[in-house]
Amino acid sequence: MRVTRGIVSLLALVAVFAAPVVAVPIAASSAAAATPFAGIVPHRALYKVSLARSASSSEIIDVRGRMGFEWRDDCDGWAIEQRYLMSFSRTSGDGYEISSRYTTWEAKTGDLYRFIVERQRGGGAELVRGRAVMPLPLGSGSGKAVFTDPRPEEILLEADTLLPTEHTLRLIEQAKLGKRFFRAKVFDGSEVEPGSLVSAVIGAPKSDAPPLDLPVLSGEYWPIRLAFFKPGQSESRPDFEMSLELLANGIARRMLLDYGDIRVALTMERLETLDAKAC
Repeated sequence: MRVTRGIVSLLALVAVFAAPVVAVPIAASSAAAATPFAGIVPHRALYKVSLARSASSSEIIDVRGRMGFEWRDDCDGWAIEQRYLMSFSRTSGDGYEISSRYTTWEAKTGDLYRFIVERQRGGGAELVRGRAVMPLPLGSGSGKAVFTDPRPEEILLEADTLLPTEHTLRLIEQAKLGKRFFRAKVFDGSEVEPGSLVSAVIGAPKSDAPPLDLPVLSGEYWPIRLAFFKPGQSESRPDFEMSLELLANGIARRMLLDYGDIRVALTMERLETLDAKAC
């Protein structure tokens, strides 16, 4: 179960955290070039994790936990930290916990990315660490990811690969333009592998009661469905899917992770806006 990638690609980003779709040219629609991060609200959010659905064939009967997500404006880059603890209960009566801490920094130009992923499950620990570089202007050539952990390794990143926050900004840009589909390869560093295809279906703007009574959560949001594919995987069968309610300021009001046999809901419990760093 690739929980870390789902959340990060969507939000950062928030992978997690992207249907036949139309690819958007890299050089033509960079959010950094068009509207330099206008309206993005740095924030710290806490989400409750719970089981939304479990198929009769699934051994998982309950999921509980918390996920903390922080998106900071770090002058010339975006700093993101995500932590979560999830407990899974099984029909056999036992269960297990998964905890993770994901820390990244991404240049606002979209060409440099540093990442550290720490995971624990059942007493076992895993560390993934490294950096990625893409040439400027974006889309002009191949980049590379250099891992130092869990082993030294270099991986080629294709020219159309986006880094997580750049992908999130472009997704918001496409939603503002009224586009229905957006597809991109995204490298987030959660696994020692090249960028993965993320395919997004963007719904019409909606407006209803926010999860918390805060002005920053009010107004219209886009319901978005993301499908994540492993590198080289056929588009017809995503690794998993994810739904979210995304505001133009970059805040995800709600999320739903869909792994086929189970669905996991992330419901916002607390939100704090953060001041920009003095640069």
